[in-house]
Amino acid sequence: MMNKLLLLPFLILCPLSHADFSDQGEITFESRKFENDNSRLTYDDNLALFTRAQLKYISGGFTAALRGYGRVDSKDKDRNHLVVEDAYGSYIFGDEGRFKLLAGWKLFNWSAMEAFHPADVVNSKNFDGEIENLEKKGELTLEGEFVVGDGTLNLYFWPRVESPIFPSSRSRTGVNFGVEFQDSVWVDGTDTQSNSSWQSQWGIRFNQTIGDLDFSLQYLDHFDRVHPLLGYSNGISFGGSEVPSNQLELRPHFYRVKEVGGTLSYGYEDYLIKAEGSYREYEDEFQTLTPITTTSFERRSPKDHGELALGLERIVSFDSVEHEATIIFEVTSILGPTKIERRKLSTFQRDALLGLRYNFNDFMGSELFFSYIQDIEYTDERLINLSFTRRLSDQWKYKIGTRLYQAKENGFYGLQVYKGDSQGYLNISRFF
Repeated sequence: MMNKLLLLPFLILCPLSHADFSDQGEITFESRKFENDNSRLTYDDNLALFTRAQLKYISGGFTAALRGYGRVDSKDKDRNHLVVEDAYGSYIFGDEGRFKLLAGWKLFNWSAMEAFHPADVVNSKNFDGEIENLEKKGELTLEGEFVVGDGTLNLYFWPRVESPIFPSSRSRTGVNFGVEFQDSVWVDGTDTQSNSSWQSQWGIRFNQTIGDLDFSLQYLDHFDRVHPLLGYSNGISFGGSEVPSNQLELRPHFYRVKEVGGTLSYGYEDYLIKAEGSYREYEDEFQTLTPITTTSFERRSPKDHGELALGLERIVSFDSVEHEATIIFEVTSILGPTKIERRKLSTFQRDALLGLRYNFNDFMGSELFFSYIQDIEYTDERLINLSFTRRLSDQWKYKIGTRLYQAKENGFYGLQVYKGDSQGYLNISRFF
């Protein structure tokens, strides 16, 4: 954390004349209550304090930005984190500011979809949260940007990989098989495995606007943090099968992948048409020993696959009450692997979402949101989300909601992982 805060001297050394400095932040009291699982080994409720702060300094072509969040939980100490999202300096130069250089930690948002994000893959995530919209961690980035037409061409180099944040074995938001995760393993080729975070990655992205059409294309050579394999590197033969040599060494394994993808958004009258996709080819010679059940294991590696998401939104206005509703439909699918292999790759391997965002357009900014995610292949699995947000004043806001997970049985894949983990929550925020 201290290394990242070394950006702050930029704010002092740059001249204050003709400069723009801004800061903002929030403090949120978070509470959530899970349905009772009749286990003393897990926490059925959480009380936490969340805070986020953002600083930005602009002077001429120079910009310095610092943003991050922290969380302290009263029970689950593994939820206590301090995360840097942005901590970079950038400089715009050249004829009409057509070039930009950036260095530091950066958070990328490469998706416009509500729940399914095949192309938004750069940042590591905090898996203790809403699985369709997880919090992210900033990635150490060197970036060059060139203005091309009505868009940009961006070149990226990432010298380091940030490990995702996983829930503890006592958390209700994931499954750790009753064992705390050890350090992440970065798999690069047949037998090349490392626990070091200093792993090089690179990418290129082109985005353009043509009338009502926005699109982007990208190519990445990086480590896939979206589809980890949870398992063991080492095993021994026992009873005619292979078992872990040490079951306390459960680790997330991340494989190097060559990935091509892109996004598209097109506005047509009252509709917004969206598409997002990617194709991933893994360096998959090494196979991780992963659990099938609590007592049986298999060696496997991620399967090369494509992932496609399509979306349609329509805004409906109610002039008589001045309310506005956004109707959302999305569908996603993993393409290539078999049904069983798809299920092992992702929670949303072939799912559809129907959502509604209802804006009351009142003085207090009241908004109702509803989403229903249905697994198309495993029809007994679904996720229902309902929330209501409203300001209490110019500085205070609350959000109350519920998340309902439904699955036929508990398991290691899909929404089976969250069976019995439905929850209600209340967040009260103060902004400054």
